Amino acid sequence: MIVKYIRERGYEGEGKDPHFLLGKTYYVLGINFNHIGKPIDVSIQCDSDHTPVLLDLKFLDVINPAIPHDWCFFDFNNGFYRLCPKEFGGDFWDEFHDGVESAEALFANTLQKIKRFHKLA
Repeated sequence: MIVKYIRERGYEGEGKDPHFLLGKTYYVLGINFNHIGKPIDVSIQCDSDHTPVLLDLKFLDVINPAIPHDWCFFDFNNGFYRLCPKEFGGDFWDEFHDGVESAEALFANTLQKIKRFHKLA
């Protein structure tokens, strides 16, 4: 899935939002949703440091809705669900944010796989 940042999210710092560029497209790394009415969030890399972050889908337009065939549906048994690459399941995000080298390498490889999918899709 590819999205375009089209509605400013209300950045409160000085100057322009350093994290997202209005009109820029981003590869989606995952989709988070629930059944209790909270917003749908997508995981994308911010521009400032390329860290994956969650952004409310209301700030984005879906440019390409295609989802790679090997993405998985994760049910966290609390009304929270995630659709994302199978590689991002389990403890992946904890390890990634803790700086575990193997998780960082897995992230880079999976991101390249997502980009290749969209070039072929």
